[in-house]
Amino acid sequence: MQLTKGMYGSEFRRQSDLFGLRCGQMRSGTGKLTHNSGWYSAAGEKLGFGDLSKDDLLRVSAELDDGELFIVLGEQDSFWNFVTRPGIIGSQAQTKPDVEAPGREYVAAKCMILVQKGQVHFVNDYEPTGRTGLHFPHLSQEDAQRIIASVAS
Repeated sequence: MQLTKGMYGSEFRRQSDLFGLRCGQMRSGTGKLTHNSGWYSAAGEKLGFGDLSKDDLLRVSAELDDGELFIVLGEQDSFWNFVTRPGIIGSQAQTKPDVEAPGREYVAAKCMILVQKGQVHFVNDYEPTGRTGLHFPHLSQEDAQRIIASVAS
């Protein structure tokens, strides 16, 4: 298994660069799909966070091990829902203890992008605004939940 809890470190203490991703990364331009999204394993453990581009997702999909899932949640669901006291910047906010591992059911319910080996899916009606020429297939929330539930932790 390549995906482990906290593997990307933090915004100021970056660790892994698996799939060419860096914790807290910023993307711009027409390829940017998410802003400050949270990245999770099928076990519901946070791997890291940052902007993601179309190229990032395609690279993750190509390099992901069989049987692993890379689950993307929006900034609200991956961070702000856990904040108990804001800080000057996000990394100085106080958060609930489960911010780093909200669990399989939580990420399945909040998933907006689901990446499997060779596949990238938008979940429900998630569609990045202002992006043209992007054609990832969509999954229903129920199908995403079923896929996530079927993967062994």
